[in-house]
This record gives sequence, structure tokens and C-alpha cells, in this order.
Amino acid sequence: MVSEDELQLFKKEIYLLIDEYDRCLDIKIKNQIYHDIELLLDVIVMR
Repeated sequence: MVSEDELQLFKKEIYLLIDEYDRCLDIKIKNQIYHDIELLLDVIVMR
């Protein structure tokens, strides 16, 4: 189970990753960032 502190950390990381995703020009890296965002969202939803 995810604590509230961890949840806030994951949300903050998602926002940072979205910003990074928007600025990224390399498609391979962009795909990896997208995958990381999906993983964090899964953690939040499954909590």
C-alpha cells in the first residue's frame, strides 16, 4: 500500500516527467518517459 507521502511524491514526479516529455526531442527517450508516467499512474490508481 502506498502512503500519502509516497503518493504526493509520485504525483510530483509525474508532473516533472510530463514536462520532460513535452520538451524531449528523442523519440526513444520520449517513449521511455511515457512508460515511466504510465507506471506511476498505475501505482496511484491501484493504491
